Amino acid sequence: MWAPFLAVVLIGALVALAELVSRYRDNPAGALWSVPAAFYVAVNAGGAAAALWTVTQFGWTFGATGESVTFTQVLAAGFGSGALFRSSLFNVTAGNQVIGVGPSAVLTVILSAADRAVDRGRARIRSKGVGEIMGGFPFERGADALFHYAVAALQNFTPAEVKVVEDRIASLRSGREATLPEQVKSYVLGLSLQALIGEKVLRELVESLRPAFEQTPPAEQVLLDTLRANGTSELRRLQALSGLQLFEFSRVLDGLVAAGRVAVDGGSGQEIASLAKMTP
Repeated sequence: MWAPFLAVVLIGALVALAELVSRYRDNPAGALWSVPAAFYVAVNAGGAAAALWTVTQFGWTFGATGESVTFTQVLAAGFGSGALFRSSLFNVTAGNQVIGVGPSAVLTVILSAADRAVDRGRARIRSKGVGEIMGGFPFERGADALFHYAVAALQNFTPAEVKVVEDRIASLRSGREATLPEQVKSYVLGLSLQALIGEKVLRELVESLRPAFEQTPPAEQVLLDTLRANGTSELRRLQALSGLQLFEFSRVLDGLVAAGRVAVDGGSGQEIASLAKMTP
């Protein structure tokens, strides 16, 4: 008698586990081993059991006959409980919001609260891990290298996932996030990549790249050395000689001009850069 209910509870729990794994791909095991996750699974399992009770009480057979009736009811309740108990009997419009009246009004609130609790717990762990991994990593010089390294290292990136990270990097450089400190930009990049490749892979990729950037002089020093070696130069020629990307060249040049280490003269399109006299 209890075998069908035990089976349907297991199916409901597995469905809940699959939902959590799909949401927290960076560390599924870490997301599952938490009290909110256990509550989320328990609510789904209870919903599956309630769905089976409803099915048997109303005698729904879903077209099955004979010995296959119980098997069909268990499958329908286990996999269909989410649709059954998250549906609304009717909708009520309150202002600009549509409120569903029915089982979903209770279950959706419970499941959403449990899901948010899992996300908050993972957020504390993610932020701590990324802070350790990305601490001191240069965003301007290292973002492209880390991104392309990650894409090359993993073979299951989808074009949509690649586009999301590319857009985030572009926004950190020229969007509304461009004014953030470079270290914060590195943290944001790390969180974006960690969601796709996981903490362990991100740590290994960053650590393997660190020596290359530790041996590379800062962009400011590269620009100053280029000016010392070539003297007064047109900006476009100076950018080409320095090997810096345009966005980084502009950022570094503006900073050196503001600091009084480089002087820029001439009209628009014909600017000439030179070392300021006070530059050692």
